[in-house]
Amino acid sequence: MRRFVSFFFILLFFIRCSFNNSEFKLCSGGKRPYYYPTLEYKGGFYIIKKHFFNNYKTLVCSNNTGIVKIRFDVNCKGEAGNFTIDTYSENYEKSIINDEITKQLLCLTKELKNWIPANNEEGEPINSYKFFAFKLVGGKLIDILPK
Repeated sequence: MRRFVSFFFILLFFIRCSFNNSEFKLCSGGKRPYYYPTLEYKGGFYIIKKHFFNNYKTLVCSNNTGIVKIRFDVNCKGEAGNFTIDTYSENYEKSIINDEITKQLLCLTKELKNWIPANNEEGEPINSYKFFAFKLVGGKLIDILPK
């Protein structure tokens, strides 16, 4: 019974996060600057790290050690979208990480709503991008990069 309840909770969690925001649009015709602008989060990286470590649920399953990289755009309004996921072994070779883990990390990333858009040289908000690399060992979240 306990396993069924856990499975049901995880299923609801993924259903809530599984769809992409079809309303997301980049500003300025979808252009991104060729340089890496400074994108910030309200409260800094400490708040981001706290969000993941407080909400990530360790899953003991196969294919649960490696790195999950989630990349996304943040538009000039501070909205995030266009999420992509790549998974790697501990040796940075392409590999497969358990789907339940990657979906959980994607959902937690989508929950981050306090992005402060980057600015261009004129001080105007612009599109930018961000990525997180989550290091996992035995299904446990060990580290988040870049810091």
